[in-house]
Amino acid sequence: MYGLDINFLKDRDIRPVAAAATARPQAAPGSRQPLLLGLAFALIAVGAVAGYWAFLQQQNRQLEQRQAELDQQLAALRSQLQEVEAVRSQIAIIQQETTALVSVFEEIRPWSALLQDIRSRIPQRVRLERLTQSGGNEGETAEDGTRALRRAGSIQVEGQACSFDDVNDFMLVLQRSPFLLGETVRIESASLQDSLLDPAVDGTCPGARALALVNYNITGEITNVPASTLLQEIEARGTVGLVARIRALQETGVVQP
Repeated sequence: MYGLDINFLKDRDIRPVAAAATARPQAAPGSRQPLLLGLAFALIAVGAVAGYWAFLQQQNRQLEQRQAELDQQLAALRSQLQEVEAVRSQIAIIQQETTALVSVFEEIRPWSALLQDIRSRIPQRVRLERLTQSGGNEGETAEDGTRALRRAGSIQVEGQACSFDDVNDFMLVLQRSPFLLGETVRIESASLQDSLLDPAVDGTCPGARALALVNYNITGEITNVPASTLLQEIEARGTVGLVARIRALQETGVVQP
């Protein structure tokens, strides 16, 4: 028998490994492109942060400068406010002094005008012997500093009349006086004299027979309305000095007409 001796290793061709054809491509050794890109992005980010920080610093400096300007303006305004308060205090003092001055004129009750008014109201059959004034006090001060007009006081009229009716007529006439509080005018007393009157000697009761005169006593409160309210009545009775002063105050606006 014959035997075959085949050498397979000797006849096999040498071929490249197929796996080498499918190997993944790789970056060439020594390439710095990714590093440069990363560094560029990092520099851009750092630059943006630095720029924003510089912007914030600039804004902060501007705000600090603005705050300094506002502080200066505030200090100036506070100084002006103190000046305004000082002026207001001076104005308040002047107003108080003006009010006190005005109240002096407003509280004046010219005695001459009052006498002239009463004299013009005396009936023919009434004789006036005595007129006296009493009382009067300062007005109370309110919370706002204003003071009410003081109480002017009261008057007492005494004399003789031909009859009780004449006394009553005199009282009614006095109640219409603008210088008196009408509701307070009243007859305090009225009584007949012991002696008789001779009409031929005394002309108080002309045409009358011998009669006893009536002694009377009439009282009443003086009005406390401002004098500017009685300006026409005061002027009509010849008190021109007070009228001129009050009208001067009215022209300046201190007293309302």
